[in-house]
Amino acid sequence: MAEFSILCFLIGAVLGQRFRVFVLLPVTLAMALIALAIGLIAQLSFFDGLKAFILCALAAQGGYVFGSLARFWLAAARAGRIFARPLKTARSSAMRVR
Repeated sequence: MAEFSILCFLIGAVLGQRFRVFVLLPVTLAMALIALAIGLIAQLSFFDGLKAFILCALAAQGGYVFGSLARFWLAAARAGRIFARPLKTARSSAMRVR
């Protein structure tokens, strides 16, 4: 179950890099169907399957937040590198007036 949660976190991080929040709803619904099928195959009880689904859904959402923050952090770092300008300070502008 830990491996599946890690996989869901990584999938959420990739989705956070590329898509908007609305993509989480279809992914969560697809995850519910997959968890139901895997639970039936593995002969898990309903509550064990539900617990696994909830943990993976939370991991996917946490991964989405991580991926979104990483995307914005990288964009800010890139923008700072492209648009870097020297700062005008009060001392340097006052020295030019004299």
